[in-house]
Amino acid sequence: MTPSVSGSEGPAIDLTACRMRELGFDRVEVDEVGNCVGTMGTGGTGGSPRLLIDGHIDSIPLHSRELWAFDPFGGQVVDDRLYGLGACDQKSSIAAAVFGVAAARDLLGELGGTVAVVASVNEEDLEGAALRAAVEHFDPSFAITSEPSDTRLCIGQRGRAKLAATVTGRASHAGHARLGVNAAEGLAALITHVRSLPQPSHPRLGRRDITCIDVASSPYPSACTVPGYAVARFDARLLPGDTGAMLVETIEGSARQAWALWDEQPKLQVAVADAEFTTWAGRHFRAPEFQPAWWTDEASPFVETAKRALASQGLDPAPTHYSFCTNGSYLAVEAGIPTIGFGVGEGQIAHQPNEYVALRSLRDGAKGFAAIVASLLGPSNRPANCL
Repeated sequence: MTPSVSGSEGPAIDLTACRMRELGFDRVEVDEVGNCVGTMGTGGTGGSPRLLIDGHIDSIPLHSRELWAFDPFGGQVVDDRLYGLGACDQKSSIAAAVFGVAAARDLLGELGGTVAVVASVNEEDLEGAALRAAVEHFDPSFAITSEPSDTRLCIGQRGRAKLAATVTGRASHAGHARLGVNAAEGLAALITHVRSLPQPSHPRLGRRDITCIDVASSPYPSACTVPGYAVARFDARLLPGDTGAMLVETIEGSARQAWALWDEQPKLQVAVADAEFTTWAGRHFRAPEFQPAWWTDEASPFVETAKRALASQGLDPAPTHYSFCTNGSYLAVEAGIPTIGFGVGEGQIAHQPNEYVALRSLRDGAKGFAAIVASLLGPSNRPANCL
């Protein structure tokens, strides 16, 4: 299994492009960002539909090597499971999509529209940022994010934001603590108050969460000094309609309440944090870590077509949703493209030692992609057995 940690996906991109060409994609290119884009079909003439299937080819860095029972890059198959870093999240979905699209073309003879399979880079750094160039160039009518869903149809997800809260107090000798304003204690009170806040819920997506994920104070280590500076980062899981400004005000409001009885309050600065990265092809990105929630109407024609296609292959057509953030945030909200999710592997296996994908899921994923493509780009919405 070719390593493809974010920022070093080049060899995996080359392999993907090679396999797309072998399977007869009409055009295969690597764009200026470093994404591999394989297209097949009529080119969208006469208003015919254009479907984009995205899967990120990058993985997180290898961690907890001592807990792996298999070579993280060996691609070993044991008991119908393919093991390897990135197997579930989410190289197998890209493979299923590539083979599924080729199968749909073989079934129909000719696609009545155009499909692009994108093996995108740097999703683990920031969802959607590196994908934008491919989407804007292809201009799709519909999109599928192929994050792992165990071949279930997903129609939404909570969003994600990362916020930095910086507390500035006044340093002093710990023997004269009352002369200072303890930034660490102020931050601790803020974190505790944020954790106690009531949060709204979505009937399907669940509750909004705001979770402290790391803290630091200065000076550290302290030499008997009351810290004058402390910072925390919060991970927020968002509901439809949530905004960055609303999150900033929520944390600022918590600070006002948490410090209401202090004789002297520290200063607070809250902002949506930036993510910064450079792709393997040399493109540099810096953007706020704010990815909105999305939800696609279950009664929409796109969802209904996908449901029928999956049912035709014996797959569960009942819509569900992702429990984590995906490139769908960019596709559905910022780009405004009707979007669903469908992928290979179980989402909870991602980012864990001994990551794997079941070969059953891989085969079913290829069947599902073939059926969806045949339904959207074929002469009817009743696909035959595609594989």
